[in-house]
Amino acid sequence: MDAFDIVIVGGGSAGISAAMRGADQGARVCLIEQERIGGACFRKGLYPYKAAMTALNNNSSDVTVNGIIDDKKLAHYVKRVIESVAINWESRLSELGVDIRLGRGELLSPGVIRINANDAISEVRGKKIIIATGSQPASLPTLPFEDDVVISADDVFENMSTPKSVFVLGGEASGCELAVLFQRLGSKVFMSHHKPRLLMGQDPDITDAIESSLKKLKVKILLGKKLSSYYKNDGLLDITLSGGIKFQVEKIILNLGREGNSINLGCEGLGIRLGARKEILVNEFLETSTAGIFAVGSVTGRRSTTGISEEEGRIAVDNAMGKNKAVNFDWTPFIISADSEIACVGCFAEEAHHKGFRAVEGKFESKNLDYSLLRSEDRGFFKIVADARSGIVIGGQIYSNHASHLIPLVLLAMKKGMKVGALASLACDGSGENRGIREAARACTRALKAQLKSP
Repeated sequence: MDAFDIVIVGGGSAGISAAMRGADQGARVCLIEQERIGGACFRKGLYPYKAAMTALNNNSSDVTVNGIIDDKKLAHYVKRVIESVAINWESRLSELGVDIRLGRGELLSPGVIRINANDAISEVRGKKIIIATGSQPASLPTLPFEDDVVISADDVFENMSTPKSVFVLGGEASGCELAVLFQRLGSKVFMSHHKPRLLMGQDPDITDAIESSLKKLKVKILLGKKLSSYYKNDGLLDITLSGGIKFQVEKIILNLGREGNSINLGCEGLGIRLGARKEILVNEFLETSTAGIFAVGSVTGRRSTTGISEEEGRIAVDNAMGKNKAVNFDWTPFIISADSEIACVGCFAEEAHHKGFRAVEGKFESKNLDYSLLRSEDRGFFKIVADARSGIVIGGQIYSNHASHLIPLVLLAMKKGMKVGALASLACDGSGENRGIREAARACTRALKAQLKSP
């Protein structure tokens, strides 16, 4: 039986991140994946969405015929791109010495995992085990999944088709992305969210920006509404929401709760506690109720983003190797890849007092950047938030075409405990979009000085 320092069950974004971290630290790592490296993130979530949007935004791509999007060509393009990404990751992990085993992992004891690969069965031993098996969509009791009529967000890329009208039930980041995707495909899009805003808990300007962007795309946003009923009517679905709102669509996409992929792992036999949605319960150090076994990613029940899952994978490996680290969610960017990108990290001004800060923010509109003027763009903004007492950067919010590429600069400043003046003196190309960070930091510096002068 082969022995490893760390055995990871699940090869999605969290599992890959954990494997990379373990290999970088000199551990002997085994990564067990049931299908192909990448998991749901690569094949059902963020990656196929980004690949599809790239094709739709690229005028030279071959996914259209006579100006009309060909679903089969788009699906083939997405599959081809994702396959290349998976192959690249398999190669990178192998070069780092990670032992990749394909098959379904089952925990026999706190240190032994059985691998079921078709008719072949093998076992490996691990000093520490990390479960990263992800999650799957859960339907509503009153709205079960039905092939090509009521589907989950995970099934969108399984059988690509463009309905004339679609209802996305559930907001948040992934709901916004799905709404943009189907709008670009040519569907009339309805989206409901049971809360009064699409992005509760985010900077109000960011929430305003995403809602305004979707409305400009003619997405019908229905806030504070729940599904009351739906009926099939001659190939269409009659939808009724709370408050008596009614409309018809061809397809419903459920973007709601998820259940952890913990069944058939052997958790119960090892005393690993599960929650009501089959999620694996962990402590602040990502360790399960069984010593030496950790769990990361959406299998833990959190609505994980790729960034959070990757950070949890790294933290779990550190803790498996003797450290006691907790995930700092303020250091994990929140990102939406919609019509333009949104990226946030740390505090926004209105919530900073809950975390012991007195916030001062600086804001700069993208329309005033040379970058935007050169490209005839007029939307977007940059915000930098600092603590009024120390001047240290505690957060940032960006709404721009490349927000996800720019937000790491703000995160680095936060991690290094840098003062806002450091960002205000950021060296950058005058025609570059990153100048927005510098100008927002300068505005924040001026606000800090004005507050010091005020009685």
